[in-house]
Amino acid sequence: MFFFLSKLLDFLISPITWIIVLACFAVFSKNQGRKNKLITVTLISLVFFTNPFILSVSKLVIPSCENILIPNKKNQIDVGIILGGMVAYDESKDRILFNSNINRLTQTVELYKKGTIKKILITGGSGSIAYPEKREASLLKKYCIEYFQIPSEDILIENLSNNTYENALFSKQLIQKTGLTQKKFILITSPLHQYRAQACFKKQDVKTYIYSYERKNTREKWMPKNIFLPQAEILFEWNNFLHELIGIITYKCTGYI
Repeated sequence: MFFFLSKLLDFLISPITWIIVLACFAVFSKNQGRKNKLITVTLISLVFFTNPFILSVSKLVIPSCENILIPNKKNQIDVGIILGGMVAYDESKDRILFNSNINRLTQTVELYKKGTIKKILITGGSGSIAYPEKREASLLKKYCIEYFQIPSEDILIENLSNNTYENALFSKQLIQKTGLTQKKFILITSPLHQYRAQACFKKQDVKTYIYSYERKNTREKWMPKNIFLPQAEILFEWNNFLHELIGIITYKCTGYI
C-alpha cells in the first residue's frame, strides 16, 4: 500500500500537475475576473518552478549528511552500497532503460574499477507497478556482469525492497547473512537522496560513509542564465526535491529515521 501511495503522491506533488490544473481552471472559468487571476497565478507558478536559483535555495532545507568521504588508495572501502531507482523495463525490446539517476551506477563502477571498493551491494526491488517481477537489483547485476565484466562473486544483491527504509532493512539482513558486519560501507546514491538513505541505514545500526559526486561551487552555477533565466528541466527537478522533502518528513513521523 505504501508503494502505491508513493506513486500517487509523486503525481499529486508535481508542479507540472499544479500548473496544468490552474491553466484548465483559467480556460474553463466563465468569470472574467477569476479567469485573469488564475492566468496570473499560472504564469507566476511557471516562472517560479522553472527558476534554477529558487530551487537551489530551496534545497538548503535538506539536512547535511554525516561522514562524507572521497575514497582513494589510502582510504579504501570494503563494500559500495548502490541504491536502485535508476531503471525502467522496456518490454518490447526486453531491455532496461536508464533514467537521470544513472550516475549511481557509473560512479559505483568507477570506484570498483579503480579498486577503491572491493565489492558492490545493489539494493532495490521492482519500482514498476506494471512489471513487479522485474527486480532492479537482479537486472543491474546482470548488466554489470555483461557490460562491465565485473565478476559475479563481487556483486551482492537485495531485490525485495520497494523504498529507502526497506533498502536499509533488507541490506542489513544480507550483510549479516554474508558475514560482512565488520566491513566498511559507503552509500552511493543521488545527492538529494543521501541524507534520508544514510539516516535509514543508521537506524538499522549500519554505519555508512557517503560518496558525494555532486559538483559544487562551479563557475556555471553562478552564471546569469542559472540565476534569472527559466529552464524547463527545473520543473522535473522540483519533482525530485518535493518527493525527497516529503519523504524525509514522512520517515521522521513513522520512525524510519
